Amino acid sequence: MKVVVDPERCRGHARCLAIAPDAFEFLDDEDRTIVHDEAAAQAGIATLRAAQVECPERAITIETGEDDSA
Repeated sequence: MKVVVDPERCRGHARCLAIAPDAFEFLDDEDRTIVHDEAAAQAGIATLRAAQVECPERAITIETGEDDSA
C-alpha cells in the first residue's frame, strides 16, 4: 500500500492528522501535510480511508497492491 499527499492540492487543513496522527506530519514551513510510509502502513486501511474522505482538497491518494487487504 502506498499513501500519497499531493503537495499541490494540500492546503494544510490537517484533518488527516487528526484522524491518523502517526501516519501524517504537518510541515509548518510549507503549510501542508506529508505521509510517514511505515506508520501509514501500520495505521490500517480503514483509518487511512477515513483520512482520505475527510480531506476537503482531495489531496490524499491510497494505492493498494494485489497483496494488500482493502
